[in-house]
Amino acid sequence: MKKKLFFCMVMVTICMCACGKKNAATDMESSHDETHLYESQTDISTVEETTQEETALEEVAEETECTEEETTLENAVEAVAEGNIDATEEVKPKQVVICIDPGHGGDSEGTKQEYDGILVMEKNLNYRIATSLKWYLEQNEGVKVILTRNGDYDLSLSNRIKYAVDNNADYFVSVHVNSRSTDEVDSHGCMVLMSCSRYQPSNAKVASVYDSEMRMAKSIISKLNVLGLPIANDWNTENTGGILQRVTTVGETYPDGSLADYYTLLYCGTKAGLPSIIVEHAFLSNKGDYRNFLSTNEKLDALAKADAEAIIESIR
Repeated sequence: MKKKLFFCMVMVTICMCACGKKNAATDMESSHDETHLYESQTDISTVEETTQEETALEEVAEETECTEEETTLENAVEAVAEGNIDATEEVKPKQVVICIDPGHGGDSEGTKQEYDGILVMEKNLNYRIATSLKWYLEQNEGVKVILTRNGDYDLSLSNRIKYAVDNNADYFVSVHVNSRSTDEVDSHGCMVLMSCSRYQPSNAKVASVYDSEMRMAKSIISKLNVLGLPIANDWNTENTGGILQRVTTVGETYPDGSLADYYTLLYCGTKAGLPSIIVEHAFLSNKGDYRNFLSTNEKLDALAKADAEAIIESIR
């Protein structure tokens, strides 16, 4: 009886061990399946997290770059403030091309007047002022100056503008001295001629050709006044601040329908989109103007210097 009981107990134990192994195997398989599923989910999550991390890193990098740029700028500003860097070293003005036109030339002598037994011709006065003006302007960084003539010869008015346009001029300034028959009026002083139209061609280099001319004209009148040369008492310019604008007498118009300019230089300049003015510095026909402003190279150079200061002031 005892032997049978012992045998039964052994058999039960064996069965239980077998079941335990099977359950353990099942648990291991189940555990493996769960682990595999978890790992698959982790892989997807890892990609998402990696992408997020990369994005975060990129954002950090961008922020770092911005911070570095800001720091560099701050350092530069501080360096300039402390005097370690010249602020003007890094800021170079855009080159401006100014065409200076010495009026007349060659057979076109302009107005003439005899003083002290010498025949004084406008073309020569214009050339002296223009070449001196070129020198003064070129003392300014970023300014290039061209002359329509470099000697005693004449050019047609339209070709003077064409020369300026062909050489990419930004501004055109024609240099003259004035004259008036003393039988009509004893005129003296200065004036600047500019366009009467606000026509703005599409190829213009400036926002407003008219406004650019007006700004330069006013600036030149102001500088010449400081020099002692008053606004002319002719052509009603004493009532227009020294600025003369004349419309055509034959009814010609610009493409926008506005009346064209009387003066060929201004008409051609406006059509080309080139701010153009004519400076009448003083009256050669007036003895006082001649003695005070036109009689020596030093006085002509003083006019040129005033022009140069005014031009630079108006374009910057």
